[in-house]
Amino acid sequence: MTEWPAGEVFLIGANSLLNELLGHFIADKIGAVCTTGATLSCIPAATDGTAQKRLVLYDFSSRNESLEDLISSDTNNILQTDYVVLTNVSERLNIECEALQCGVRGFLYYQGGIETLLKMIHSVSNAELWISREIMTKLLLAGGLKKNVKQKGDIYTLTPQELNILNGLTKGYSNSAIAETYCLSPHTVKTHIYHIFKKIKVTNRLQAALWAAQHM
Repeated sequence: MTEWPAGEVFLIGANSLLNELLGHFIADKIGAVCTTGATLSCIPAATDGTAQKRLVLYDFSSRNESLEDLISSDTNNILQTDYVVLTNVSERLNIECEALQCGVRGFLYYQGGIETLLKMIHSVSNAELWISREIMTKLLLAGGLKKNVKQKGDIYTLTPQELNILNGLTKGYSNSAIAETYCLSPHTVKTHIYHIFKKIKVTNRLQAALWAAQHM
């Protein structure tokens, strides 16, 4: 039997009945405490110093769902502190590489069954990514093709607000400090940062600051 060391699993999505049924199954199989909710904001922030990460199964089956919605709802920084796996994903979306850069740890597709679910839990509990070889290859090739070339034109793809927020990032400001400086909500700042990272092709704040040093 696979066991989740933290003993806590969150099932997030609009279909509460399906989540509750799946939660009962997971609790029976791995002895985890399962909690359901509609969005990532339902999950309390991780306690400082907590060694064990929680497993979050996020139902991505809604036709109106997007990675931007996922990030906007992450008010407690769950994507960075815990193990988030997207479930019921359509392979036609091709969101894996971008989602991994946002902090997602794996993907379960419509075709996956119970055995696949349990194998995923075992792998993720060992701090492994749950992705296909094809996606891993695509991700590695994308990273390998990146070149540190100074492109002056890139800066013009950022909006004035995004430039302000990027300036805050280069100064080491936290999201809350940026929000206060530019009279924005923390949710809005987080969404802008997501778009900035996507536009300038970086995955974290340090890379964004280095990019800014070269282009601004």
